[in-house]
Amino acid sequence: MTDILNIAISGLKAQQTALAVTGNNITNATTEGYSRQVVSFAEGNSQFRGGNWLGSGVSVDSVSRIYNEFLSDQVWSDTASFHQYDTMADYAAQVDSLLADSGTGVQPGLEAMFDAMQTVVDDPSSLAAREVLLTQSAALTDRFDVLSDQLNQQNLVLNGQMGVMAQEITAIAESIATLNQDIQFAVGMAQGEEPNALMDQRDRLITELSALVEVSVVDQGDSRLNVFIGKGQALVVGNDYNRLVADTGQSDPSRNDLYLLSDDEAIPVTNEITGGSLGGTLAFRNEVLDSVVNSLGKVALVIAETINAQHKLGLDYEGLVGEDFFQDINEPALTYRRALGDDGNANPDDRLVSVHITDAGSVSSSDYQLEFIGPDNFNYRIRQIDSNEIVQKGAISGAFPDVLAVDGFEIHLESGSFQAGDEFRIMPTRNEASNMELVITRAEQIALASPIMTDAAIGNQGSAAISAGSVTSLDTAAFDELGQMTPPLLVRFTSAYRYDVLDNSDPGEPVPLFPPISNQTYIPGITNSINLGEQGQLAMTSFSGQLPVRATYQPPEPAATVSAGNGLAAQRFSISYNDPTSGQAESLPGLNTAANSSARAIAEQLSEYDGIEASARTTVQLSHFSEDDNGFLDLGVTLNGVVLTEALGPSQRKYDDSWPPTVPDPVTPDFLAGRINANYAFQELGIVASSDGETLTITALNGDDLSLDISGDHGDGFDVSNGQAIGLTQVGESPYDILNEYEGYDFSQGGPYRYAFEIENQGSFEIELSANYGSGEALLSGVRQALETAGFAFNGDLDVAIDERGNLSFQPRMALNGTGVYGSSKLTMGGQLKVVLDEGMTLATNTPGNNLFAAEPVFESTYRGIDVSIAGAVVAGDEFTVGFNENGISDSRNGVALAGLQNSDTVNGSSTYSEAYAIVVERVGATTSRAQTSRDSSDVLLTTSQAAYSSASGVNLDEEAAALMKYELAYNANAQVIQVARDMFDTLISTF
Repeated sequence: MTDILNIAISGLKAQQTALAVTGNNITNATTEGYSRQVVSFAEGNSQFRGGNWLGSGVSVDSVSRIYNEFLSDQVWSDTASFHQYDTMADYAAQVDSLLADSGTGVQPGLEAMFDAMQTVVDDPSSLAAREVLLTQSAALTDRFDVLSDQLNQQNLVLNGQMGVMAQEITAIAESIATLNQDIQFAVGMAQGEEPNALMDQRDRLITELSALVEVSVVDQGDSRLNVFIGKGQALVVGNDYNRLVADTGQSDPSRNDLYLLSDDEAIPVTNEITGGSLGGTLAFRNEVLDSVVNSLGKVALVIAETINAQHKLGLDYEGLVGEDFFQDINEPALTYRRALGDDGNANPDDRLVSVHITDAGSVSSSDYQLEFIGPDNFNYRIRQIDSNEIVQKGAISGAFPDVLAVDGFEIHLESGSFQAGDEFRIMPTRNEASNMELVITRAEQIALASPIMTDAAIGNQGSAAISAGSVTSLDTAAFDELGQMTPPLLVRFTSAYRYDVLDNSDPGEPVPLFPPISNQTYIPGITNSINLGEQGQLAMTSFSGQLPVRATYQPPEPAATVSAGNGLAAQRFSISYNDPTSGQAESLPGLNTAANSSARAIAEQLSEYDGIEASARTTVQLSHFSEDDNGFLDLGVTLNGVVLTEALGPSQRKYDDSWPPTVPDPVTPDFLAGRINANYAFQELGIVASSDGETLTITALNGDDLSLDISGDHGDGFDVSNGQAIGLTQVGESPYDILNEYEGYDFSQGGPYRYAFEIENQGSFEIELSANYGSGEALLSGVRQALETAGFAFNGDLDVAIDERGNLSFQPRMALNGTGVYGSSKLTMGGQLKVVLDEGMTLATNTPGNNLFAAEPVFESTYRGIDVSIAGAVVAGDEFTVGFNENGISDSRNGVALAGLQNSDTVNGSSTYSEAYAIVVERVGATTSRAQTSRDSSDVLLTTSQAAYSSASGVNLDEEAAALMKYELAYNANAQVIQVARDMFDTLISTF
């Protein structure tokens, strides 16, 4: 009876426990993260009685939760994926809306600016239309600025969100570590039985964590779980956890990075974090935000660079050369912002790095990392961050500044102690959208006109026509002089198939160019590009002819003839050739020339080398003609052995029919010019002259020396110069009024008034004017006195001039006068060389006392930056001119070129501005759509995995109701067994 009662009581207790567990399941059916619990029963130990093994009842073996590790991992994985794509889709949609919106997008601004530009092109003289163009251009820069601000603001939001999520992750990690400890303690207390509620709580925390970041869970084997995030970074290990923090990035202070803090050590893990809202935030920043910011910056860079370049090829409303339209993309302040040193760079922090854009269209929209990889302080590599590709490796020279040329930009290492381990983030396009700024402020500054004007001579017999021409560069010798083209050009056809290009400075007497362009081929029936200089060739110009210290005295006969040398020192040239293809260098035989060699002789010797073409020209200028009051002797002038002032009869054979037969008294520049140009010998030698009535300019086109021999009274003669005026450049304050030769100026008010100038073979000098000059004569005298004490060496006297624009210039001039009845005065002017080198040729002179070339000569392209074509049939004598466009208010040829940029493939050589921007918009739209699709797909997967998990571990109320009935019936049955045992006991008692 006792056994029956114990059996019944054990069953009653077991079913009571089962009813409690079932009731708990039903009660927590809607509790998130609750795992259904089940009771396991164990049969009591059997006892051997009466020859039989009899059962002893039942006991509760365990109360365990239904848990599927695989399904839990799947839920966590799907949760991380969904929240990553959901976060990325939300952020990307915001950027997509921002870029495509008509109020903030760039495309409407581009169209409005170019519509305004087309209006200006149609009416270039309209200042009102120009004002509209300025307004629309400023509006475009505002759009770039607003977009940049919005994107930068979004970056700040991301920084804040990263900080919040890092705090949440840390808080969850702390809770999981605490639960690990509590569960371990509870299991020990319960002799191995796991605390279901605590384990459910821990799983719920891991689920919350997976919504923030991808997690992987490893069972440690003692009921504790180790939790790893991202690509395997330890967050929780047993009872310990690491803190995740967001802080300023090492390589980019504007973008927060993530760090795991372990034992006071900060481990950067930004690139290791994936999944969840945090992973989605980082993915959005890396794949969308950074790309959009850089791509938008690239579009702004290309627009600014190309429009600036074209604008500076034109003339504005006032006839001045165009300036930058938008802010110069290589403004010094901007170049330094494109490079950021890493916080971990070694001390001292003294590196100075700048980034200069050389071709905006070729610049990648990626950031770069410059890394000094060791083992010494010279080896470096440059890595493109987007692709992680090494784009360049090498070693710096150690001599600063050092330049590293990459994809469309240059990294300038200007100074500092660069060391192994140093890193620099290079951002060619990051800030450029916000940097874009309109810098011209007046409508008159818009340069719509072309600097050149072409025309055909009225008397041309052929049907050929010349193009309007285009300018590709104003940074050439042709446009060195403000407001003019130097020299203006004349294309003269010598036959139907040949032409020469001449210097048309004097339209009445065009002369060959220096160096000459002659006997060029012309093909009728096609459009011929006229040769105005070759881009592949470089030219170097020697010093101008030098005045001697004094004139040379020639005693009268029978004394020997005295030679007046040109003063040119003996020269020693070294010549070499570097093959541009193979890189092989070859030293060629050197050249030695004698002292006082003519420029022509040196040019002929240099031209004997393959790859060198040298030409020479000599100029002498005679001015300030004077006559002795006594009038005893007439002025006699001899040039290169030809007596220009001799009286000849009608049967003379020295001059052509244009010669002036009568020698005037006094001798005039016009007379001498007429005699020189009519002389047969000079015509054959290429010696020509021109006169403006006061000044005579004599030129030997082939570089022969020009030797003058002057006889007459002591007061008869003129001043001699080399014809090269030296201009003064304002480096201080500008005078309020334009200077002129007829009025004085008070330099004692305001200022300082400083002027700089350069002297060949001597360097740069400055003067300062601070006196009050009451007349034009006093002003010229004051400038002359300041120049005489400026510290440069010169021969003769200084002649100061002021042109119609108020520009100051001067020339050294030496008086050359007669010597009376005894002998004469002699002077020889040497010439100037221009040496043209083919690609790969080098020329240097290391002569002691060299007075021909600069110590480090500057080579310039022979190309004039002008493209002109002629098409049609020509006949010998046809002429076409190319000159400066002096009155271009109604000209819009450069404006047409500016407007044409709208449809030019300026970005990567394959896209227009609009297409490049559209690609950015499309890329963001595609990324947004892809993220939304992935979000929807991952949502389905998450729902499926949650359903599978719920099916396995969740509470099914129907099942629980059935179990409740089952356990209730069992409970009642056990109670009935107890009742039977009681009745049996009562019967037994009554029996005894």
